[in-house]
Amino acid sequence: MTDGQAVQMQEAAKLRNAMDQKVKAIRRNKAWRSTDRAVGRRVLKSKWVYKVKDGLDENGNNTHRHKARLCFMGTRQNKGLNFNDTFARVAKSTSIRFILALTAARVWELEQMDV
Repeated sequence: MTDGQAVQMQEAAKLRNAMDQKVKAIRRNKAWRSTDRAVGRRVLKSKWVYKVKDGLDENGNNTHRHKARLCFMGTRQNKGLNFNDTFARVAKSTSIRFILALTAARVWELEQMDV
């Protein structure tokens, strides 16, 4: 086995672990449940999207965190059939504070919209 193959096997194991963690989180949050496919219904296509996030631990050492996300083709989903609820992203409080500070520093006018 070459060094490159060993690295690939290690990365694959880390990505599999990230997938397992994501599936456990989905089940723990009861975000979806597995059922048998109804006759005449098609299965939604999905794929796993992977990302390696870099960061620093408490000692200042570089760390790599493997993340996995299961994505479905949203254009093929029908409300009430494939999903019931939609969720909006929530802005972080640090982002809001930054925008407010920037607005105050530059004497800009700020308006809020509900979209």
